[in-house]
Amino acid sequence: MSNEQLDRIETLLAEANGLRRESLALQQQALAAQREVLDETRETVRLTRANIERAAEVNQGAAALARRARRMLSLLLPVVIVLIAYVSWLLFFKLRV
Repeated sequence: MSNEQLDRIETLLAEANGLRRESLALQQQALAAQREVLDETRETVRLTRANIERAAEVNQGAAALARRARRMLSLLLPVVIVLIAYVSWLLFFKLRV
């Protein structure tokens, strides 16, 4: 082999090594970006789970409040009907004296 060919091979090997180093650096950057995305995804999942748990608690509280409101309505409605009937009786029968 001639010196020119050896120089050309040496140059190509140096370029190949440089490209390999550059490739490794890019792979490291890609891995770092993937780790960052994975960490952000894990944090998002954690926050979503916390939000779901909080929403479940709020829904349970709302359901309990609705049950209490129905009970109160079932107790108050007859009282209101009796009071309306009594006032009507007073207005139409008792006060016509």
